[in-house]
Amino acid sequence: DHPSLEPIWREAETHDLAIVHHSFTWSPPYFPGYQDMWDNVYLARLCSHPWGAMRFMAGFLAGGILDRYPGLRLCVLECGFGWLPFWVRRMDEQVSYVGRTAKLKNLPSEQFAAGRVFCNIEAHEHEPMFNMVTQALGEDCLMFGSDYPHYESWFPHSIDKILEWPSVAGERAKKLFWDNAARCFKQT
Repeated sequence: DHPSLEPIWREAETHDLAIVHHSFTWSPPYFPGYQDMWDNVYLARLCSHPWGAMRFMAGFLAGGILDRYPGLRLCVLECGFGWLPFWVRRMDEQVSYVGRTAKLKNLPSEQFAAGRVFCNIEAHEHEPMFNMVTQALGEDCLMFGSDYPHYESWFPHSIDKILEWPSVAGERAKKLFWDNAARCFKQT
């Protein structure tokens, strides 16, 4: 939310672009504890991707960027999604408990409810996690992403595996596989 970035947000809104974040493992901003991972890739990947997305989302939403630019949309990719309900609730609580944010017109949860914040699903988090997130945040924030070519990807069976989930059918499947991404990236 640094003032030097305002031209980026302004131009993204002007051109109707989403702001997309993809976390990284070994590049700044480093995740907490990165120096004591002892080159343990398991620990590093486990911690870094969700933490990076949480940090980005909190800074963006608490900075009031979506309030200042009502046409912007925010998206986090390939960082898991099961953490979303906990994080959205925690961000809301911290806004009122701690404050120290921009003067917000909308709480983080209200930005989700307004359909302005998106996250792709990670198929390996499975159907129960998908159901928990959609129950907590609604069906309009999650979208399919294959994660190809990473080893978590179920490619070439990614879509087939998710379509096996009983809860992903009809309108819900349409939202997951098309509508939400089309809204995020303004595809018609």
